[in-house]
Amino acid sequence: MLDELDKRILYFLQEDGRRSYSEIARILGVPESTVRVRVKKMLKNGIIRKFAALINPFKAGYEIVAVIAVDVEPNKVREVAEKLAELNEVDVLGIATGAHDIFMQVTVKSLRELEEFLLDKLGKIEGIKSTETSILTSVKKWGYARVF
Repeated sequence: MLDELDKRILYFLQEDGRRSYSEIARILGVPESTVRVRVKKMLKNGIIRKFAALINPFKAGYEIVAVIAVDVEPNKVREVAEKLAELNEVDVLGIATGAHDIFMQVTVKSLRELEEFLLDKLGKIEGIKSTETSILTSVKKWGYARVF
């Protein structure tokens, strides 16, 4: 469970993942070793998955961000989700409740690449019954899980 200090450390790391432990410690009024130990513990426990750069795909040459809803044969949802999660184009994937079994966000460079992804990659995964694809025309917020 996260306490208030952990949440404050995460806040500063989410604002700038390059921020040093000593700077965070100074802001929070705690020893640098406290920040270092707590971050190490959050990494070990999977609270912090990894440190990575958040890129804007549109500025990096990717023109298509799509949300794809996937309907799957009964009893194959986990198996299909695991196969989909292995695909490089998939940014976010989750098993869902409601009208569709799986939702995923996919980023590709062009409509042609999206077509190839849908036909050549999804089309070869056994258990997928149907898909529904929505292309985002703009993105108003790029984010990540907030804990505060």
